[in-house]
Amino acid sequence: MAGPALDRLVERLLAVSAFQYTVARDQSEREVAYRLRGRTVIERGWCRPEDLPTGQERDEYDDTAIQVIGWDGAVPMCTGRVVLPPQLPTEDICGIVVQPRGQVVDVGRMCVAPSHQSRQHAAFIGLMCGLYAQMRAQEYQVACGMMSPPACALVRQLGLELEILGPERLYWNEARSPVRFGLMTSAALRRELVV
Repeated sequence: MAGPALDRLVERLLAVSAFQYTVARDQSEREVAYRLRGRTVIERGWCRPEDLPTGQERDEYDDTAIQVIGWDGAVPMCTGRVVLPPQLPTEDICGIVVQPRGQVVDVGRMCVAPSHQSRQHAAFIGLMCGLYAQMRAQEYQVACGMMSPPACALVRQLGLELEILGPERLYWNEARSPVRFGLMTSAALRRELVV
């Protein structure tokens, strides 16, 4: 499934979601994403609170990235970003070019607050759909990123087809592999449609 059919599926999933997914419009909204990421890396033990004196986790790609935030009412509960070419974190960190060159976005820095993690992965599925919608709004069809083995397993369960592009390496303080991916139909996504 690709193109307009997948676009309609993603639109529908976002429309029926219990959560709202928005793009950060200004610096204060971007900081909401950075603070949520900061809490995540501290909770996961990837860094100490003193490593993030402002409580925000960010890097050099954030200034131009599209930051997507998932909201449960007024509470931010997940975030992720889309980095547009030409400078993609995955390519830079791994010294690779993800094909088709110049036609790939980098999707990453995805995190879901512990309060919204569940076996159904509703917040995560919605976040993936929100990131996909932003990728398509920019007229891209292929994405790459760095994923840990547990994240790869979860993403495959949700219906993403992953192509591993190289060996694991330490990235965002965890062993991760560079991947190229695209969304396809899955039982998990079809179930989400009727929830």
